[in-house]
Amino acid sequence: MKSSDNVRIALIGVGTMGKRYAGMLDGGIEGLSLGAVVARSDVNKKWVRDNIHTDMAVFSDIDELFANTDLFDAVLIVTPHKSHPEIAERAFGAGKHVMCDKPAGVSITEAERMLKAAADSGMKYGMMFHNRTYPVLRKLKELITDGSIGEIKRIILENSLYYRTKAYHKSGSWRSSWTGEGGGALINQGQHILDYWQWLFGMPKSIYANIRFGKYNDFAVDDEATIIMEYKNNLSGVFILTTGEIPVKEELAVIGSRGKITMSGDSLTIEVHGDSAEYGNTSPTFSREGMEISRREIVCEEPKEPYIEMLENFRDAVLHDERLIADGEDGLKTLMLTNGAYMSAWLGERVTLPIDGALYDRLMSRKAEEEMK
Repeated sequence: MKSSDNVRIALIGVGTMGKRYAGMLDGGIEGLSLGAVVARSDVNKKWVRDNIHTDMAVFSDIDELFANTDLFDAVLIVTPHKSHPEIAERAFGAGKHVMCDKPAGVSITEAERMLKAAADSGMKYGMMFHNRTYPVLRKLKELITDGSIGEIKRIILENSLYYRTKAYHKSGSWRSSWTGEGGGALINQGQHILDYWQWLFGMPKSIYANIRFGKYNDFAVDDEATIIMEYKNNLSGVFILTTGEIPVKEELAVIGSRGKITMSGDSLTIEVHGDSAEYGNTSPTFSREGMEISRREIVCEEPKEPYIEMLENFRDAVLHDERLIADGEDGLKTLMLTNGAYMSAWLGERVTLPIDGALYDRLMSRKAEEEMK
């Protein structure tokens, strides 16, 4: 069992992010320690031995790990997407807490099983949606919650930050495929963005997606997506993600009944005015010339190491029952948006949320079969 002031982590996966987490956990975060590592390849085992000072067991697979449950209190899952559900369910079944890198899995049926396993076990289940720690996003959420621009009417997000080369797509046999990754840009880079979208604005009632599959690359999955989301109260949103453009744009505009907030990088531009509906109904002018608009800019701090804050929060949730920054329910919501977008594109129609998980799984299986031909 864990001590009252320390959580022993079993790190599962020693790829790019796994190595980064290993460095953080190697005596670098108070109250967290490495209890074990799972590294499949000899190369990664050697990396662990050469770079990590902590004296702990290094296993070749999860079977070996779960045969030694006395060595750890929680698992940190940093493996290819499709392996996340099995590992999480085995951990919960063994009475272990789970911190999962994105995504929770590749379908909502998997995410629902993970949530049930967590609930049945009573263990903590965190998701590594670290963008929520960014000062600019936290400030934006505060402004929206405080009603600084009135009732939200329209949202538009455009993101071309995550440009990816052919070398990236070929860096793992599982990447950028239906069979290995369960999708492309949306299931990978899009998870963090979709998470903070639903964190800020909640879940839409329906989705219509225009997704380009292999627009910039020779593969069957998505590298560009435009998603139209409809909410109650006539709120509409447009979400645009591409991994195929060199120029960088990362901008979110939130338009309300009393103003607009534009987020670009670490800056927020805030425009505030009177109620637009009241003005439209009472002004003798033909346009906005009679409306006074004030404008200000807030430059937020650059994000500090967000993963450390997420891991510290996970530690505090385990030891002191503090609220997780992002939990398994958030993993399900983000996958609901992703699966809903893929389903809409495949069917060529608007889909209502929550989607039919069994239908999605059948459609996904068909896409995987087509990809293998």
